[in-house]
Amino acid sequence: MNTRNLAWLVVLPGLAVLPILAGPRAREVAPAAALSPAVASSVTAAWSDGGSVYFGAGATQIRPSDTKMLDAHAAWLRGSRMQRLRIEGHTDGARDSLFNRQVGDERARSAKAYLVSKGAPADQIAIWSGGDGAPACGEKTPMCRAANRRAILSTGVQR
Repeated sequence: MNTRNLAWLVVLPGLAVLPILAGPRAREVAPAAALSPAVASSVTAAWSDGGSVYFGAGATQIRPSDTKMLDAHAAWLRGSRMQRLRIEGHTDGARDSLFNRQVGDERARSAKAYLVSKGAPADQIAIWSGGDGAPACGEKTPMCRAANRRAILSTGVQR
């Protein structure tokens, strides 16, 4: 074994602890660190939209346009038992609060079910319904209502 190969034996373990040393904010934006370089580039590209899944009015089904991002999250979760994901379901606030909480919960469950179907461990995923309590956009326009119908995926690492 030459010195170049030995250097990697020192560098690689150091790289593994960088997300821990960098703090929680760095882990939120850098889930690809847990994956091999071959997979990391596709994961990083899939995370560029901020980690939200969007839904149609009253809908809870995952749209085909969101599967690439969810597939990247599933791969990230499979990469380490220390990874954690929180899914917050939200609505556009067009109905009463109880209905909105139920739809928000169903949206979070739908995203979790998709991830689990792709091999992500269910015990690493927590869900929560925000109902209409945390709008991304406060206006009552169709565009804003569409932006509020979402599930937000937030990452973390168990310590």
